[in-house]
Amino acid sequence: MSDTVANRTPAAATAVVKFHASLNVSDLAKSVEFYTALFGSGPVKVYPDYVKFEVDQPPLVLSLKPKRACAGGPLNHLGLRVVTVEHLRAVQDRLKAVGARMGQQDDVKCCYAHQSKIWVTDPDQTMWEIYVLHDDVPDWGEKDKKLKLLAPPFQALGLWGAIRRGWNNKFGRKATPTDGASALSEHAQPAPASAAK
Repeated sequence: MSDTVANRTPAAATAVVKFHASLNVSDLAKSVEFYTALFGSGPVKVYPDYVKFEVDQPPLVLSLKPKRACAGGPLNHLGLRVVTVEHLRAVQDRLKAVGARMGQQDDVKCCYAHQSKIWVTDPDQTMWEIYVLHDDVPDWGEKDKKLKLLAPPFQALGLWGAIRRGWNNKFGRKATPTDGASALSEHAQPAPASAAK
């Protein structure tokens, strides 16, 4: 992937549907090292509070967040990145037809990206994010607009699910703080094309 630019999503990556997983990790630098070895290529975005891998085989978008684990262990949420807003709405309509609990976010900036998305929980309260990536942005996003960012996921969780998740975030196992800046810096540059398999 010679056209890959550090902290940018590769141009061709959004042309296909990819599975998405977001993991809470206790040591971001060690996790970046592990997943770089597992996938054979480095991340496309590296920040002190967020790392993103774009894997072609298997088609995967993996996000790592240095946070304490919640209920369910290190899983923050699962997701699908779809190609168009029309595809997103088709998924939303199918989920609505089966009575799924969901929240919608249009034109939102978070996780260093400009997106439209829906949040939905499966019958066991596993959080899913289905989204379209419009563009990358240079900062985390709209942290000052908490209601805009948090209301749709809370809609998907429901009152008791939101309370359980909040409780586990506050009192669950804590992530180990590390000074991963130097360990992460070597991963900030994309892997050579020969490493991407």
